[in-house]
Amino acid sequence: MAGQCVYHPGRDAVVAIAGNNYCEPCRDGQDAARLRVDRHVVPAECFLTYLGHDDWSPMHGTGCAHWVAHQLAIQTGAPHNRCLRGFTTRVRDLFGGLTRVSQLERVRAGDIYVTPNADHCGMVSRVLVEQRTGERRIWIQHDSVRQRGLAEDEFAPQFGGKGAFYRP
Repeated sequence: MAGQCVYHPGRDAVVAIAGNNYCEPCRDGQDAARLRVDRHVVPAECFLTYLGHDDWSPMHGTGCAHWVAHQLAIQTGAPHNRCLRGFTTRVRDLFGGLTRVSQLERVRAGDIYVTPNADHCGMVSRVLVEQRTGERRIWIQHDSVRQRGLAEDEFAPQFGGKGAFYRP
């Protein structure tokens, strides 16, 4: 592989991730850090941050925002709040600047769901309207710490019907 490490310009690169080259000690540090990423985080392989020298660590941030950002190709927020591939890892960075969907009747698959205190998020996976009653049922897919990975839950029972929706 041609090129030098993005963090250690005196070292030859042995791996490239999202356009950045990394040397052997960085690669090894990334591999070790991946083993410490909480098992609920999807995808886990890029949820890493460089600490300095040859040290790497799992990121501070939320797996839920990281998963949604990967699904919708959102790369907003400060560089230190993005994964190795450049995707957002903070809920507030994820929906900042997006259009809020103010009426539940307008929510559709692909919209972003954010809890009232903006500490969790997901993506609307489906919306069904009961033909007899006209009741709208919304399902949210999200990376859940409590459920230890990707989950799909109905909005009203799981989230109490509270929160906000944003259109990417």
